[in-house]
Amino acid sequence: MHNDLTTLYRRALPSFRSGVFFNTYAYPTKIAPESIAVYIAAHTNPGDTVLDSFSGSGATGLAAQMCEHPTPSMLSIAEKLGVEPEWGPRNAVLYDISTYGTFAARVMTCPPSSNLFVKAAEKLLRDVNAELGDLYQAVDDQGRIGTIRHVIWSSVLTCQQCGCDFTFYEGMVNWDPLRINSNGNCPHCGTAVSTGDNAFSVEEKYDDLLGESISSRRRVPVLVYGETAGRNWRRVADTADFDDVARIEALAYPEDTKPQPIEWGELHRAGYHKGISHLHHFYTKRNFLIIEALWKKTEAYEKDIRDALRLLILSYNATHATLMTRVVAKHNSSDFVLTGAQSGVLYVSNLPVEKNILKGLQRKIKPFARAFSYVNGCTGHVDVVNQSSGRLREGDGTISYVFTDPPFGDFIPYAEVNQINELWLDATTDRSDEAIISPSQDKDADTYGHMIMTSLAEAKRVLKDEGLMTLVFHSSKADVWQALASAIEDAGLDVVTTTHLAKSQESFKQVVSSGGVKGDSLILLGKTEHKPSKPIGSEAELDTPAQPNGPREAYAAYVNHCLENGIRVELDARDAYEKFATSGAIT
Repeated sequence: MHNDLTTLYRRALPSFRSGVFFNTYAYPTKIAPESIAVYIAAHTNPGDTVLDSFSGSGATGLAAQMCEHPTPSMLSIAEKLGVEPEWGPRNAVLYDISTYGTFAARVMTCPPSSNLFVKAAEKLLRDVNAELGDLYQAVDDQGRIGTIRHVIWSSVLTCQQCGCDFTFYEGMVNWDPLRINSNGNCPHCGTAVSTGDNAFSVEEKYDDLLGESISSRRRVPVLVYGETAGRNWRRVADTADFDDVARIEALAYPEDTKPQPIEWGELHRAGYHKGISHLHHFYTKRNFLIIEALWKKTEAYEKDIRDALRLLILSYNATHATLMTRVVAKHNSSDFVLTGAQSGVLYVSNLPVEKNILKGLQRKIKPFARAFSYVNGCTGHVDVVNQSSGRLREGDGTISYVFTDPPFGDFIPYAEVNQINELWLDATTDRSDEAIISPSQDKDADTYGHMIMTSLAEAKRVLKDEGLMTLVFHSSKADVWQALASAIEDAGLDVVTTTHLAKSQESFKQVVSSGGVKGDSLILLGKTEHKPSKPIGSEAELDTPAQPNGPREAYAAYVNHCLENGIRVELDARDAYEKFATSGAIT
């Protein structure tokens, strides 16, 4: 461990949306491995072993490997943080209960040959395109046969004044300027309408996979985007498109297709989730058939290639292949902007998007190949364990450093979110081991705190006496912070110092929540019995920490102050903001 840690925790750790692995796969609250790598290199020596008790999709494992070949961004971060680590390979042990997370971590930290992967991925897409590619055919705006790039669908509402149905697109979207509204006018009678006052149209249809009729929210295609001979086009959906939808809906599922029930928890909404009880309900029939065909054809490949191909599919699946894909109308934009599913939720918008999966996956081959090529040249070993970190397999005092990012109370129900990918793996997360505040799981703040404490106690056991632990945490709720503080103390750990993670883009929940907090806390922990006599970062000659930039950063600073000084966290973020607005300070 290096003595420049005193400087390291005086500055925020930057995390960005770029780098070797950024365009490979998404995961809730994911941190750039390049940022973690700088912390690992600063806290350890080459050959040391790092533990991540809540590893998610494996960013800490990748970070340990990256210490061997630092990228320009890593060197830049280290320079900005004022540290000069000794670069070289580190090893890592990753624990997580998520079957999707550990699957992704195993593939990414021990990938197949990049060249072999590219050949297999291109063949897979060619084979499925030859078999089912005509499902993405459509007549273009000039009457020629083209290829669909994506289709925008729309919810259907019923006007309470005239009783006529109209699409959300017809009633709530303006083009000059382009805006998506919650209020509009009925296109039939002109009455002012809103999504709150007008009922969403529901349809009864036979589900041949379930063998019964289901009632679900009605959605219809409204805009078709395509490509013909290199020319991109857009047109309004017409009767031919409705006929194509009906034709595809009539196609039979393969005989061995099994209905996979969704296990709902906190994320279920009676409105837009109406009729979504099984995995296939999250897709258009066309896209479900395409994903299923891709998945089944991976069975013909050797395990390492098969798993890499399946991660490629899953990297696109939940984010871009389901009805959770959406559009937004950005300021001064002349057309809708495509975006993926909102992270950490299972939201289906009133304008869901059906993308051409084969085209999308083709674009993702290159980022995966680049990432695999990089890891192919790394020698650090990463062990991935799919089980609770409340019972570690490692011996006492065998870990040099811990970097971990535990669940943030009730912030994101990972198991509920990840099941969209995990059901394809036929192995969903065991929620009994999920450290979370969840009414549906009958887990309160005390239960959550105890589970975090058990994990931290195990991490302390395997940590070397002078070893340190960096814990990333975020919450806007005092009871969650207090549960964490109690867990730290009961596990026999002390808060040495704190800083924060400066993300280039905040999460969806951080942005939209009126009580949201900007920046995750980075908390340095040490064993109580080996607490440094002089706290790290206390040297007077160091620059003082930057002042909080507004109340959202001030709350993070307030929480860090409480943790460092053993003060009980009494205020939720919302209450703290009111106090800040009144007095200009949080005391």
